[in-house]
Amino acid sequence: MDKPFVDLHIHSTFSDGGMSPEEVVEAAEQNNVGVLAITDHNILDGSLQAKQLCHSRGIHHIPAVELDALDNGINYHILAYGFNVENVQFNAFIKHTRFLLDESSMKLLERMRPDYHNFSFKDFADFSYDKHLGGWKMLHYLMNKGLTSSLKDGMKYYSDYGISSTEAGYSTIAATAYRIKMAGGYSVLAHPGEVIDTSDIDCFSYELKRIISLGIDGIECYYPTHSKAVTQVCLELCNEYDLLITAGSDCHGVFGRTCVGEMNICLDKLRLKNLAADKV
Repeated sequence: MDKPFVDLHIHSTFSDGGMSPEEVVEAAEQNNVGVLAITDHNILDGSLQAKQLCHSRGIHHIPAVELDALDNGINYHILAYGFNVENVQFNAFIKHTRFLLDESSMKLLERMRPDYHNFSFKDFADFSYDKHLGGWKMLHYLMNKGLTSSLKDGMKYYSDYGISSTEAGYSTIAATAYRIKMAGGYSVLAHPGEVIDTSDIDCFSYELKRIISLGIDGIECYYPTHSKAVTQVCLELCNEYDLLITAGSDCHGVFGRTCVGEMNICLDKLRLKNLAADKV
């Protein structure tokens, strides 16, 4: 393969990434990524735009989206791959989940209005920002109002005002995995080492097994912040249960700390089943 590396977890300007789909694909080409997925948060547009861009550069494109899901009061991210992008029911589910995500910012705005009289729904609706800076609208709005000096500083206002992702109304992991399967796709647990406590590796393994039992099809084993121990547990469980093994940089452009394809993971380290069949 001319471009040996795989990156199946990247965000574009359609969610909170700082690169357009065109720029993501250009970076993939420069970094020798031959199999690519744009996984924007609860929105398909970036992935849809990337398809033809990848084809023109000889990069295998996998349709994808990253969905918020809840389990035991914890917000997990489920990566959906290879589904029918025209499935009406699944598209409606994605849009509903996106609405719930955006609604968290609207709830924050409402709670902050009594303390900041220059905040209003109309003002927020009319506000525009440079999407190449990454992040999302509320973070830019807070910085524009002089409340923060950086985009990431704005995240603390959600907790300060009692806005929790665990109360957003997202679907469960089991229901999300089922909907992905009904759309002909695979569900993959994103960055488990970032969500599940890894201080006791045996407990981590036990919890990961429980989540597998909810119906997911794979695990993002290779991830920039995963330790060798975490990666090994993920790989062992994927082999035990014949699950997909994926890799992702979780690149957000300037809003993050990783680059497209930076992990240099090749196909022979993964199990993608028919997702990249023409490349195996």
